[in-house]
Amino acid sequence: MRCLILDDEAPARLELRRLLSSDTEVEIVGEAADVETALELTAKHQPEVAFVDVKLRGETGFDYVGRLQEPLPHLVFVTAFDRYAVRGFECNALDYLLKPVQPERLAETLRRVRSRAPFFQRATSNDAVFVKTGSSARFVQWGEVQSIISEGNYTRLFLENAPSLLMLRPLKEWLDLAPAGEFLQVHRKALVRLNAIREIQNLGENRRQMILADGQLIPVGRAFWTGIKVLLERG
Repeated sequence: MRCLILDDEAPARLELRRLLSSDTEVEIVGEAADVETALELTAKHQPEVAFVDVKLRGETGFDYVGRLQEPLPHLVFVTAFDRYAVRGFECNALDYLLKPVQPERLAETLRRVRSRAPFFQRATSNDAVFVKTGSSARFVQWGEVQSIISEGNYTRLFLENAPSLLMLRPLKEWLDLAPAGEFLQVHRKALVRLNAIREIQNLGENRRQMILADGQLIPVGRAFWTGIKVLLERG
């Protein structure tokens, strides 16, 4: 298993190398402290797995992800900041490790890499979701997301105090990914954040729309109204 380590701190790279070296099937083909070097090593050695620190000096591990070319390595993100829990699919993430890395947890990661089974844990409002749009890639805090609207094969994220983002991901994946109990599907093409709802207007003839905190108008699907009403009455 050819592995690459990307971390801007030499002690962290040394420690991860030490831990990985205990597995006789692991071959560390390179170490990098910056994105440019990591990309060069990736092109040269084509590692099967890249252990990537999220926070780098002046960069992030997601700058590396956004510039990767095929064939992509499987990614294991490593960070001291648990608020950067990885929830993305486009980034090809197999796992997420919190520093300081524990040997038992790393062994579990290597088992997951061998089986190619992605790590999945339901997000919370304090987590961030990995978003890739075109050639850019970054984290978006779930707390910033006001609504997610389907546009054909794409979905658009409407954010608080920021431009919307269009990405290739179906609404169904967002339903599986979003923090439980904090987002509500109100239309076959719309998912909204519960605490972003400011008003529900009755338009007559069994038609309704929601007004969100940012002024966005969201139609309410008739098939969803009964469930929405029950949930709001409980709240």
